[in-house]
Amino acid sequence: MSDHETPKNTTRVGQVKDITSLSNPIIKDIRALSMKKHRDETGTFLAEGLKLVIDAIELGWNIRTLIYAKAQRGKDQVEKIAALTIARGGLVLEVSEKVLTAITGRDNPQAVIAVFEQKAMALDAVRMKPDDTWVALDRVRDPGNLGTIIRTADAAGAAGVMLIGDTVDPFSTETVRATMGSIFAVPLVRISEKDFLAWSAKTKPLVVGSHLKGSVDYRTIGYQDRPVVLLMGNEQQGLPDTLAGACGKLARIPQSGRADLAQSGNRHRGDAVRGAPASSRSGRVKIVTISPLSRVGPMLVLVAVTVGLDQVIKWLVETRLPMHESIPVVPMFALYRTWNEGIAFSFLRGLPDTALIALTALVIVFVVYLWRNTPPARAIAHLGYALIIGGALGNLIDRAIYGHVVDYIQFHTATWSFAIFNLADSFISIGAGLIVLDELIATMRDRKARK
Repeated sequence: MSDHETPKNTTRVGQVKDITSLSNPIIKDIRALSMKKHRDETGTFLAEGLKLVIDAIELGWNIRTLIYAKAQRGKDQVEKIAALTIARGGLVLEVSEKVLTAITGRDNPQAVIAVFEQKAMALDAVRMKPDDTWVALDRVRDPGNLGTIIRTADAAGAAGVMLIGDTVDPFSTETVRATMGSIFAVPLVRISEKDFLAWSAKTKPLVVGSHLKGSVDYRTIGYQDRPVVLLMGNEQQGLPDTLAGACGKLARIPQSGRADLAQSGNRHRGDAVRGAPASSRSGRVKIVTISPLSRVGPMLVLVAVTVGLDQVIKWLVETRLPMHESIPVVPMFALYRTWNEGIAFSFLRGLPDTALIALTALVIVFVVYLWRNTPPARAIAHLGYALIIGGALGNLIDRAIYGHVVDYIQFHTATWSFAIFNLADSFISIGAGLIVLDELIATMRDRKARK
């Protein structure tokens, strides 16, 4: 019989303490866990929430005390965990709402909380596999930042988190809350700066530091060559020179607006580690291939090529083809020079030039925004955005210079003409199709990952 199949009638009368007084010594000790000194002395910490407590037990963490509200009495999951806590030598407390509020410091506390033994991995127990990625943090001060980073490292499949120097306590109530249970799934290593430098020099992982003076865009780094340590510094001071000097790469993380350490770290890890199920905790990660078109330089080159090609062909059409005369090329396809007074397949014909130019410019700005917010691995979508921007710019140039768009491609039958358009319109159509295709591929990939 497994732990969670323990029948609820194994909890005997007298094994559960009923407490309603805040002056009870046991409650005073539990409330004292809000202080780091008491957590360090007892080697314990407080965690809140039934699911979180169940996950912690399943992952092998030792429970010292289970505390639940009186209203939870008789509920199957609570009874099973209570029986398991007693079987492992722990204490079970049934308390009033007032006591729960006092312990958690919340007006609407979780109905189930627990005291667990702290657990950390020794540095000499870390074995870096070729596809491992660790996160290392130097003197992080904010509990919420630390909790968010641990949670993101868990979701991304990182092998663990190293806490360097005087980093905030990972077992503080605020940090544990911010991890949303990942504190139990991610191995933690506490280490001094000196020991980290010695360890990294000996094991020789690729240490990638997030630094204001970083000369490399974090999205361009090849993370797949060897084990990786992503190193981030203090919120205010960043990495000290001693740690920066130990980095194989100093990366910059482009910022849009105000960003804190946790947000920047999320972006960095999101491109360095992906794909491993968070529950596996194997440390194996899938390295994402960064699309060149996620970067400004290659994107501008492709847009320039599409605009240039569109404009050269339109110049040839304007100077070489007669107006309104069909020139057959193959069946159902002909060249037919005309003017489009709308925009892209004659849409919005009749609007003033200034309105069409403004609308096209707005569309281009919106597509650029989508491109900037698309993950760097989505190469098909990035290609689609480039084609749309290039096509829209080509037609925008026509409107701005000539007051109309030059069209010349005709699909037709003997009795019906499908459309007359240009290369820019084709770029826009193909680009939109690529973006839809990329979304379908991503959706199928996500469904497969969830199975």
